[in-house]
Amino acid sequence: MPIHKKLAPFVIVLIAAIGVFAYARHERVVPLAPHVSDAVAAAATAHATLKVGDTAYPIDVSPNDTLIEAMRALAAASTFTFTGRDYPGLGFFVDSINGKKNADGMYWILYVNGIVAPTGVSATVVHAGDTIEWKYEKSY
Repeated sequence: MPIHKKLAPFVIVLIAAIGVFAYARHERVVPLAPHVSDAVAAAATAHATLKVGDTAYPIDVSPNDTLIEAMRALAAASTFTFTGRDYPGLGFFVDSINGKKNADGMYWILYVNGIVAPTGVSATVVHAGDTIEWKYEKSY
């Protein structure tokens, strides 16, 4: 008997088994319950604070979110406003916060946890518990 005739029953059984496995797997995929997916999302979200003068804004950030992303989300959801310009290769530079513009040698200076930030707003990654502060100061 040729080999292909000997293997035919095994191939048929194998194909049937794969089909049954695929069907069973498909039927057992259950989406996460809403409370479970909310808990997963909450675990991936960090809480930090953005301060401007006497006003503190709580911000939620996901891992690797930059400050510019957090500020954009905050501006979309609150009364916080800012303007600026994106310079290719350098990043985003803030021109005004809450209507107060850079002028007469005074600029918005970025601090992270009490220290002048070594990176700009588009490169600064916000971590859980960080206090981000914009101070209106004389330029260096």
